[in-house]
Amino acid sequence: IFQSTAVKMMNFTPQQQMGGPKYNHKTRIGNWLEDMELEEIRLKDYLKKKDKGDLSISNTEKKLARSLAKIPWSFSNDGLLHFGKKYMILNKMTNGCLVLDVGDKIPGGEEAYAVTTNDKGIGPMSRSIFTFSKVDENDGYPGDVIYYGQKVRVECSDYVFHKKLFLRSQTVSPQAYARFSRHQEVSMVTKKIYDATWEIEHVDPNNRLEAKYQPVKANSPIIVKHCATAHYLASDKIDYRNDFGSEYEVAVHSYATLNKSQQLALEQKGKLTRDLPTKFQKDQNIWMIMSAPSVEFENVPDPGKFTVEDLISEIKNKLLERGSYGIRGLGRVFKNMDENGNRKLDAEDFKWGLYNYGISISKEDALMIVKTCDRDGDGNINYDEFLRWLRGELNEERKKWVALAYQKLDKNGDGKVTLEDIAALYDASHHPDVIDGKKTPEEIYKEFMSQWDTQVADGIVTFDEFIDYYKVKR
Repeated sequence: IFQSTAVKMMNFTPQQQMGGPKYNHKTRIGNWLEDMELEEIRLKDYLKKKDKGDLSISNTEKKLARSLAKIPWSFSNDGLLHFGKKYMILNKMTNGCLVLDVGDKIPGGEEAYAVTTNDKGIGPMSRSIFTFSKVDENDGYPGDVIYYGQKVRVECSDYVFHKKLFLRSQTVSPQAYARFSRHQEVSMVTKKIYDATWEIEHVDPNNRLEAKYQPVKANSPIIVKHCATAHYLASDKIDYRNDFGSEYEVAVHSYATLNKSQQLALEQKGKLTRDLPTKFQKDQNIWMIMSAPSVEFENVPDPGKFTVEDLISEIKNKLLERGSYGIRGLGRVFKNMDENGNRKLDAEDFKWGLYNYGISISKEDALMIVKTCDRDGDGNINYDEFLRWLRGELNEERKKWVALAYQKLDKNGDGKVTLEDIAALYDASHHPDVIDGKKTPEEIYKEFMSQWDTQVADGIVTFDEFIDYYKVKR
């Protein structure tokens, strides 16, 4: 009885327990004002991000746009597969095409990206088109035709990523395994290693030996052997969720039939010996390298290959996610790393400067950016030029208004504005973070003044520096 009474008493406030009135449904209790303010802040933040295109869904759409771009698909005039041509690779079990997801980076020490199969009928696009290349140009196979038993590499298209990626697998280990099936993991890597070497074999084990050194026909069933482990590329109906929805896992595993009836019958007839493989691979291992049904598929407008500008654009988007101080903050990191004061960094320092600021790129990416931005050919990057490239340019209308603001600050009309001039007119009390209670006016003032890192330490803000400030505030 005591416990029941105690539970009932817990449902009332102390005032109610002393005989006071109960709350009705219109009474606001608790931190109702804080809840309302929080909702208003969230709404403002949402509208602000929506106007800037910084919503997570918008960023995802930008990333997916290049992967889903339609690209040329090669037609085979002679019905055979050729090196350098663009093909789709279809799996029999999932009825899905092999696809690359450059947004799904595989955890580990090296740069690797996930592959899956997609059965949504996606057609030829940058993430579903692959090419084949020779492992050894002097392998003894003539011409550009692909042969059974020939060692090949499977490469992604030039449109989906800023560098070549190669299909790779490796033996199962505590650190490397397929995410769901725990078979051999399959991914695409940047290095031409032996783990990225494959052979195409005839689907019928009884004809496999005879088919060796014969050309591979397009649109015919085949199996793909991983040379390093002698197991076969596979895909099964194991759901794999990513930014593109539900797809299927790809792994390396030999799905072979278990019965021996066919092998015993052939041995009895003397058509094969014990040492020849006779087990058929199951549908998980069966693939078809598909060429286009007509030559019209080759005449798709070129969407433009992935360039270093796209890589820099990705870095810029990551910086803008930090707000208007993102690019300036990176500039201060670069300045601290500039030991000799020449405002230049080599590729290694440039890479670690980005890393210290929370942006991870590979050494190859850093070298590519440095090579692109290196104007005098000394192997270094002028980080002022790089930051200007990140900021971009203002349109003429906005530049006109910025010029008017600068003229207002320039009290004596000598074309020079001092930090004191800016500080005298800057009112931090109207800053959104002050209004929302996130920061004090003093904190905003210090943060604002710290941005004016003039090129010459004379306390003067030139018009070019003033323009640079508003380039990031777009």
